[in-house]
Amino acid sequence: MRVGLIGGVKSSAITLHKLYEHGLDIVEVFGYKPKNTEFVSGHSDLEPFCLKNSINFTPFIKINEHVEKIQSLNLDFLLVVGISQLVSDNIINAPKLGAIGFHPSKLPKGRGRAPIAWLVNEVEEGAATFFMLENVADAGAIVSQKCFEVTSEDNARSVESKVYVAMDSALDYLLPQLANGELNSVDQNDLMATEFGVRKPEDGLIDWSYSAYDINRTIKAASAPHPGAFTYFESRRIAVQMSRIENNLKIKGIQGRILRIDENEALVQTGNGLIWVSVTCDDIGKLKVGSLLGYKVDFEIYELKKQIKDLQKLIGKIL
Repeated sequence: MRVGLIGGVKSSAITLHKLYEHGLDIVEVFGYKPKNTEFVSGHSDLEPFCLKNSINFTPFIKINEHVEKIQSLNLDFLLVVGISQLVSDNIINAPKLGAIGFHPSKLPKGRGRAPIAWLVNEVEEGAATFFMLENVADAGAIVSQKCFEVTSEDNARSVESKVYVAMDSALDYLLPQLANGELNSVDQNDLMATEFGVRKPEDGLIDWSYSAYDINRTIKAASAPHPGAFTYFESRRIAVQMSRIENNLKIKGIQGRILRIDENEALVQTGNGLIWVSVTCDDIGKLKVGSLLGYKVDFEIYELKKQIKDLQKLIGKIL
């Protein structure tokens, strides 16, 4: 069977290695190579493996600019793993036996964007799911699915690791079928479908009026390899790396204020409950018991209006 692969992150690399391990005829690999990989979570350069193993490699920035080449390869199967770009119908229809996508949720649940962050946020069971690509995102028939548990202690990194382990098993089930030119598929039940919405870096902002539970989930969901959670202290932006809920101490404070400091952790009152948050050594040195994290909007507006009024008076005197 002639197969191709489109990808550019660690899940793509795992797929490439497994294709090679199972002895499939890898005709071409299209590797995502943006000018700047800093904001591509888990980027993986597939070219060195291809060069080492004499596999044809084509770099791309926009995969839909390579339609003609993909169509010319006479592929039986095409795997599209680990890219956020929507591939065109011409690419989906190019292989004779089908194009296969990947999503790290238990489809039909969790279609859509940022699945790992949402799985952490919702403490929802995940899965390494391979499915047939069609013009509706994440909606095609499932050809291999390996589930894994997500616990309240998981963060984005630990769930990502679970995805990779599950991928290995899912591919071991799928690839022998591809080698024989056959697929066992199960249509998704659209009535059971749920969808995750887009998440952006600014969604990592901590709202201290939320409960300790919800803040803990936000911090864990936004953690590496994602951009991370953060709060503000005076004019500084403070990166929050880890968190844990405090259930034993009998302390009550004003939400957003630090009640205790222990090494690199600060105990903060939330809208409901207490939470320890971990920040960098440099940031913790600027904080103290009683420091307010986040902004009190009415107070900040008053201070800004006062400063504007003072500036207007000063300008008036100069003019």
